[in-house]
Formats: sequence, C-alpha cells, structure tokens
Amino acid sequence: MKKMTAAIITLIFILISATLFIETFSGKAYAEYPEPEKYLVKKLDNLWDISERKLADPFLWPRLWNVNSHIENPDLIYPGTWLIIPSREELLAMPMPKNMPLSILKRKALHPMPKLVFEFPEDAINKYIVNKETFIKSGWIEPEFPGIGKLLFSEKGSMLIDSNDIVYIETSGSSEIGSTYFIIKSVKKVRHPVTEDKMGHQITISGILEIIGSDDNVLKARVKTTFDDISIGNGLLPFNEMDPPMVIDEPRTPSISGYIVESHINSTISSKGDIIFLDKGSNDGVEVGDLFKAISEKPVKRTVGKIQVIKVKPATSTAIILESAREEISLGMSWGQ
Repeated sequence: MKKMTAAIITLIFILISATLFIETFSGKAYAEYPEPEKYLVKKLDNLWDISERKLADPFLWPRLWNVNSHIENPDLIYPGTWLIIPSREELLAMPMPKNMPLSILKRKALHPMPKLVFEFPEDAINKYIVNKETFIKSGWIEPEFPGIGKLLFSEKGSMLIDSNDIVYIETSGSSEIGSTYFIIKSVKKVRHPVTEDKMGHQITISGILEIIGSDDNVLKARVKTTFDDISIGNGLLPFNEMDPPMVIDEPRTPSISGYIVESHINSTISSKGDIIFLDKGSNDGVEVGDLFKAISEKPVKRTVGKIQVIKVKPATSTAIILESAREEISLGMSWGQ
C-alpha cells in the first residue's frame, strides 16, 4: 500500500512538473515573437517591396504571402487590403510555402520592383546630387504625353516585357538599325492638390531599347535596360544621354514658392530620399540645384524639410527630399524660403 501511495505521489509530481515546464516553455516561445504588425496596402505596393521595407529582406515575400491566405495571387495586391506582417524572426522560422509556382519565384527573384530612393553617401565627397539611374527614372510632369511612337507587340507574345526581349515598334519618324529610344509611360494624370487644375501626365522612363532590324516592314528592337515594369503600348522617346546634376558648393535659394503636387511613387506622404514634383519650373525662374524648404502650415507655419531640384521643365520641377523632420512631407504642402 505504501509503495502504491509513493508511486501515485511520484506520478502526480511528474505531471505537475511537466505541466509547469510546458507552460513556461510555451510562454517563452510566445514571448519570443512580438505582436504582428497590421499594414494597409498602398498604391504601387508589392510583396517584394513590403518585405524589403518592413523586414529588411525582400526574399521573405513568399513567407509573408503564406501567412496572408486571403491574397490569392502575390502579383495582385490592391490598395486598401490589410496584411499581417509577423516579425522577421518569426517568418524565418516558418517553412517556405510548398505550393509556390516556380515561375513566380523566378520572376520575383530576377525582376524585383526597384524602390526609387537615393542612398545618401556617408562621406560628403559626392559630385552628384543623385545617382544616374535615379535621375533617369525619376520622371517629370508633361502637359501632353510626349511619345513619338509605341511598343506594338513582343516576339514571345507577352504583354509584360523583360530585359533582352525582342519587341516590334512604330515611330513617327524614320529610324535606322542602331537607333536607341527611351521607353516611357504615363503613370497618371496629375491634378494640382490645392487648385485642382489639370497639370498633365506624370511621365516615367521604364527602359531603353535599340532597333536591330525589321520584319515585314515593322521595326524590330531589343530591350537593353529596364528600370520599371514595361508593357505593350508604352511610348517611345529618342534616347539622349542624361547625366545627373552636380553638387553645388553654394546652391541658389531663390525667393520662389509653390506646392508639392505629386510624388514619384504616388504616395500622399514622402520622406528623406523620396522624389517629388513641384508646381513651378523654368518659366518661374527655377533652376536645377535650387534649394527650398518644405513648409507645413499646421498647427503653425514651420520648416519640416529641405528639398533640392534635380530636373526642370517649363511649368514644373522634379526634386529630391534631402531632409525631413519627424512629420512626413505631404502632397499639397508648400515650399519656398
């Protein structure tokens, strides 16, 4: 009897110890990961960029897709959709989804969506305000679409075009083998956020192609470089060498003012390193290299950032945000001195 009682007591002790161990371990395991972040998808977002921005690793996007089961196609996420974003450590502990289509994996790995943000160098000895690629694809606002031709169709029959793809094009002028063109597209039609006046098309350069011949009197070209998504129907502009503006020791600070009318990524808020568009240009006296302050009017008028012009058109300018305060710079915010 005493032996049975001792055995029962021992068994109870083991069960209690095991329960405490499991609870302690579970608590530690749960506490290891922070509460997942809720993220609202914005225009032009994609899982690659979100993973890079939120998790510092774009290649975590398949795992991010896996935990958001309401996203059926990772290539099609729409503004207004909520995502759950666990911590980087928690995602790394998860297995790679087994049902991931190989074509999607290859396309995401080889052709990620680049984020247009200039990385500021640690040293001050940098002769350019922005690097060349950023300068080329930063874009501008044009009253009318400036294309002198367009992409008709691709040799492989796809609507989406990659680097080295063969495409057929038409142009309004004569073209020879070796002629080079920028591939351009209208991102959106821009309205002034304050006056609501129509300002024109936001133009971006998506790539560069070179004419290599013709088939049945239709010009044939090879895509040499891609900066952004390219699709059939995109326009063409004659290629010209584009060098970014040099750093100026004592940049101008002219007494010109206006409003921020759009951002390159079409976000309502922008911060350091982002590209924005201004509602004044060369007709108003704006020059490349000019420095201006970004000014908030609420709750009181104050400087919240510094911007520098990198490209000028007659009625508009393209600028980069050099500095921004804790308050992010938004569309409709004024700029000046």
